Amino acid sequence: MPKTKQQLNLENLAHITVGSIVDVEVLTPTTSKRIKTEFVGFLNDRFVILNYPSPKRLSNAGEYLKDGVVVIVRAVLESGGGQVIAFRQQILSVSSHPARLIYLNFPTQVQLFRLRSQTRIPTLLPATIKLSDERELHGVIKDISVTGVMFDVKGKDDLTKLKNTQCNIVLDKNNKGVTEFSGQICSIKTHATGSQFGIQLTASEEEMKSFMKDHFIDLSVLEPLV
Repeated sequence: MPKTKQQLNLENLAHITVGSIVDVEVLTPTTSKRIKTEFVGFLNDRFVILNYPSPKRLSNAGEYLKDGVVVIVRAVLESGGGQVIAFRQQILSVSSHPARLIYLNFPTQVQLFRLRSQTRIPTLLPATIKLSDERELHGVIKDISVTGVMFDVKGKDDLTKLKNTQCNIVLDKNNKGVTEFSGQICSIKTHATGSQFGIQLTASEEEMKSFMKDHFIDLSVLEPLV
């Protein structure tokens, strides 16, 4: 028996990990604002809950986060092979107690699609990962997109426990423009000579565009939600 649209929407939403970073595009009458925040969860057929962005992430978009405003939410799956979940819906309410949260109407359609192939650009940029415990891991950024990087570390140490931890990526001082980004290690894969980290960046889209332009990397963005 074929699944209903509601069942498919629930299955797709269930792929988003609680606490993972999502991209929220706030649609205004004249333009759009993009911010990043954490996915909190959802209640079947009623609403989706997002954390209210921190002041650093919010920038000047705070005035638009209010009841009735339409947003597009996009989330890169941690283990989805470059897949993105996206949906469009109105803000139902913004709460202030016991925590500041954004409630969205439950989406009528949740799309699951792949990033454009050119969004993952092969690179060989020397860089260092700085962890919260002050450890440093030296390696190379193997590919980059507007949402994250693949970072390769040589060595035999078991680094799998670093999954879901926050980090800073510091580029070689010879690089121009922005030389440090913050992010979250979303996936870790071991290989014969070391480990590869999939890191989701918290940098804004404009910062990433500027960085990619400085390094002659073709600018790419997520496929638009139709």
